[in-house]
Amino acid sequence: MWRIRIDATEERLALEVRDADVLLAYFYTFNIKDHRIDELKLQQHITWWQGLEDAHDGLVLLHGYADRQLGQHKGITALNATSGNMQWEQPELAFYGIASDGLFAYLTADPEADFSLIASSTGKNITDYVPQQEAIIAIDSYSLTRYSKCTYPMLYLQGGEYFSDLQVFLQQQLDVSVIKAIEYAEAGACFVASYYVQAGSDKLDNFVVVFDLEGHLLLQVQLGGSLDGIGSDTFFIFKDELYLIRNKNLLQVYKLPI
Repeated sequence: MWRIRIDATEERLALEVRDADVLLAYFYTFNIKDHRIDELKLQQHITWWQGLEDAHDGLVLLHGYADRQLGQHKGITALNATSGNMQWEQPELAFYGIASDGLFAYLTADPEADFSLIASSTGKNITDYVPQQEAIIAIDSYSLTRYSKCTYPMLYLQGGEYFSDLQVFLQQQLDVSVIKAIEYAEAGACFVASYYVQAGSDKLDNFVVVFDLEGHLLLQVQLGGSLDGIGSDTFFIFKDELYLIRNKNLLQVYKLPI
């Protein structure tokens, strides 16, 4: 599992899975309402040079690459999340972000120029010459509404005040010696923490736990073992459900108490 994006308006996930051994990428949609997963059928000989950009309003947005060595994005392809058919394409633009009235994009040939606002449903131009700061404000403002039902964890690094408090709590409750970092989020009648413990001389094991507000353990899951380092956003919560990726290839969803 390489990347996940949330289409909050349609209650759907978009997933990108990459297989480096055969240089293929696969894209899926996951319907949150009925937990159904569907593959988006694409031409496999080009998918390695495509990536998941975002998902919004029933569309899955993919990018290509202008410079494959540097990873510079070029092109926007909008796929219908239900049918998998291409709804529109803008090969010369690069995606910047989503606002309430469309997508902001820029010409890859002139990345210093102002942005364009294009319609998310058609890819057609709405307005040009939007200053970057104006685009940033519009995107940030819409994100508050767009992700109002989604919670991502806060990352606390070892040595900080909040890390120490959580470290002591986890040691008392689970008898574990937590190191490096802890991710933490609250939702409804519980809280969730992702933590790391030493595994061998230079490896880490990563676990996610759920406690109720009285400190009772409700769930403990190992996300990964023998890791080289810490990650970020190891879980997220959407509409009172906890989403986990175990061992980079298994999506698990748990209903949280509210």
